[in-house]
Amino acid sequence: MQSRIAAVLARTFKVPADSVNAESGPHSIPAWDSAGHMNLVLELEKEFGVTFSDEDVVELIGVAPITTVLRRYGSK
Repeated sequence: MQSRIAAVLARTFKVPADSVNAESGPHSIPAWDSAGHMNLVLELEKEFGVTFSDEDVVELIGVAPITTVLRRYGSK
């Protein structure tokens, strides 16, 4: 799952996938602003076939939290 998340972040924010790690988030990816966050949410929903709740959307602030939320949806 981590590699898929990294690929989504890389595509969304136009950064190298190998620069994305478990600690990556808005603090380390300059393009991760509010508009970018919403694009990321849409791309994650498409990639993993889920629809996030509003509460989940605010939790998606880094690779580790994204992984946690996706696991709640049964993603692997």
